[in-house]
Amino acid sequence: MGEVQLKMDSKGRLYIPQDIREQIGDIVTLKKTKEGFLIAPGKPRNFMEEFRKVITSEPPRKGKPENWSPSKMKAVWSKA
Repeated sequence: MGEVQLKMDSKGRLYIPQDIREQIGDIVTLKKTKEGFLIAPGKPRNFMEEFRKVITSEPPRKGKPENWSPSKMKAVWSKA
């Protein structure tokens, strides 16, 4: 099977034939490439594991943080 054309319904969902769904599984990854889009089997995500990585990682800061005065902070609020 080299190439298959898929149909999209009125809600924007792709119809993938059953024999292909059985091969790729319940979770797929959609990746944009130079040639177009690639649908490949995906891996289930563990939300808590990803959340833990984000919480425990160092923030991508550049430079030294500046401590603003209350008047400077209030000036930012008034611009919004």
